[in-house]
Amino acid sequence: AGGREGTITSSPTDLARGISAFQRNTAPHVRGELARLAREGQQPSQLFLTCADSRVVTSMITSSGPGDLFVVRNVGNFVPPPGEESGDDSVAAAIEYAVDVLKVRSITVCGHSGCGAMQALLGTEPGGAQTPLKRWLRHGLPSLARTPGGGDGAGGPRLAGRAAADTAERLCLANVVQQLEHLRAHESVSRALAAGGADGGLELHGMYFHVGEAQAYLLAEEAGEDGEAVFRRVLETDLTA
Repeated sequence: AGGREGTITSSPTDLARGISAFQRNTAPHVRGELARLAREGQQPSQLFLTCADSRVVTSMITSSGPGDLFVVRNVGNFVPPPGEESGDDSVAAAIEYAVDVLKVRSITVCGHSGCGAMQALLGTEPGGAQTPLKRWLRHGLPSLARTPGGGDGAGGPRLAGRAAADTAERLCLANVVQQLEHLRAHESVSRALAAGGADGGLELHGMYFHVGEAQAYLLAEEAGEDGEAVFRRVLETDLTA
């Protein structure tokens, strides 16, 4: 009683507490940089497409700050192929904007361990009600089709030094490779890749984040001896340009 409508009077929510902590502890340190970005506009160099999973904190695992990454998140880190029937205008619009307007230099598709979307794909039964989630998961069916079955972790994309732990991890890795193929089919991306240029043009990267290990893996340019894709561990001593 006594509080105005729309104000927090006694029991602030977690969201409000977090915002309050930001205003108190973080805002003073980033206000200058954010003011500059507000004046000059954003100029991110990378498009980072990853899962909506709350455990994947893009700024933390990439050590990035305001203005560094143009981020797209969705359930399963899917890149629906272009087309009115199979596509998704939201993801396609973000890709087009990032490549054609923002002129990003790289695009990363990042999957992760324990992905609920991949687990749902493995457990999907035919038929039943077509909920929004089930309709969205259709974008992972090509990844499922290229994932070897069985529980021994053999076959398909792998982490350097070991096979995938199980079918779920194998699907997570295969999904990154598959979504990169979908990404290349988008007109803006294919055009930028074909254009190249003296500065190297657009680069595409695949990434896998193992949540329990707090370890990132990058898709190697060269396939393994068996022709399968290999994700290599990013080490603390690795240097990036």
